[in-house]
Amino acid sequence: MLERDCNLFLEERLTIYLLILKINPNLRGYFFFKEGVKKIVEDPSKKHNVNNRLYSELANEFKISQDLIDRAMRHAIDVSYKRGGIIDFEKRMKIDFSSDKPTPRELLCTMAEKVKVELNMFIYKNK
Repeated sequence: MLERDCNLFLEERLTIYLLILKINPNLRGYFFFKEGVKKIVEDPSKKHNVNNRLYSELANEFKISQDLIDRAMRHAIDVSYKRGGIIDFEKRMKIDFSSDKPTPRELLCTMAEKVKVELNMFIYKNK
């Protein structure tokens, strides 16, 4: 029961984060970010090797090349930047990215860290 609730909570949080970033589901990068963050939350070692390990898993899952995954994520970040989503996300999450536009790895890892903290608080409250 708690595992199902955690999965729903995780899904909800990621949807909220992507809405704050102004990345809509009509962008392919939306789904890659969601699945990528889920995989990093499941196995934190993947954040150290995003380009090889994480992208290859996503490529196998979605049956496309790793380059297309990276390109779709970069496009989603560009769209977010143009819409002011990056700035909104920084303000709401009280963080600062190292540059104006974060890299896909930086955004994936930041979202994973934020959602892990919130997930741990959710689990603690529901014990």
